[in-house]
Amino acid sequence: MTEKKFHREEYPLDILSEFGLTEEMIYDLPDFVHDKIEMGGMSPLLPISIKQPFGFTQCHARFCLVETVYGVEALFVPKLKEVDLSKFDEHDMQLLLSGKAIVADITEGSDTIKAFVQIDKDTNNVVYTPSQIIGRNLQTICNEFDLSGEDLQGFWTGSLVTVEVPDSKGAPTMVTIGVNLLSEKGLEIVPGDACRWENVVRQPIPEYSFGNDGCWINRNGVLSYVPDNEFTQDIIDAMERNAHANGIPVEELRESEQRPYHQESYQSEETRQLTR
Repeated sequence: MTEKKFHREEYPLDILSEFGLTEEMIYDLPDFVHDKIEMGGMSPLLPISIKQPFGFTQCHARFCLVETVYGVEALFVPKLKEVDLSKFDEHDMQLLLSGKAIVADITEGSDTIKAFVQIDKDTNNVVYTPSQIIGRNLQTICNEFDLSGEDLQGFWTGSLVTVEVPDSKGAPTMVTIGVNLLSEKGLEIVPGDACRWENVVRQPIPEYSFGNDGCWINRNGVLSYVPDNEFTQDIIDAMERNAHANGIPVEELRESEQRPYHQESYQSEETRQLTR
């Protein structure tokens, strides 16, 4: 359950390019974003360009990968415009705004039900599902990983649980489990500790994310992509500040711009984003 469902060489680049997401744009996303996509999760909110008879429509959407009889394809989730948090008290609102999935009372018509609730902050959408559905999945997880009743109850308030399990060679390795309604099964099982889980599932895109062919820029949760031949002075300044903060000489940084990009070579996050 902790292994990747997809690999980068399987990305449906032809489908993504139809929506304005070029190969360079996709591969220049940070490694933690690829980790999430490869485990079946959603991308961040990305700029989408849709061809129309009168020209192009610009919008933003997230995508995830799905396996079909025709191979790996992409599903898109568009951004919505409003979110209503007035039904939640202050405590629950703060938990939701921090990205946690919690159990709360939800009104459906004249009925009130217990449900796991979470905010998709990229699309401004409140998503929920009856607690029994996720509860059943959690019970299965508890049985599989021998979790306690206290662990199970912790999931109801957005807590994470880290346990040791044997890897394929029988050596102990850590995995962390948490509720994420934006995933396929409503749960995320990520190799590593709670910090690793947060990085994969909830980590935001930094303001400047440098790849091999350009830079993703995050402005209040809205991403735009700038190819390296269109870098402005503020982008260059940000690249040099990041390089300095990570102990990379500016001269080395500039020399690295001449090195070709090899898709099969996955560098560390800091090196890949700073040296391009």
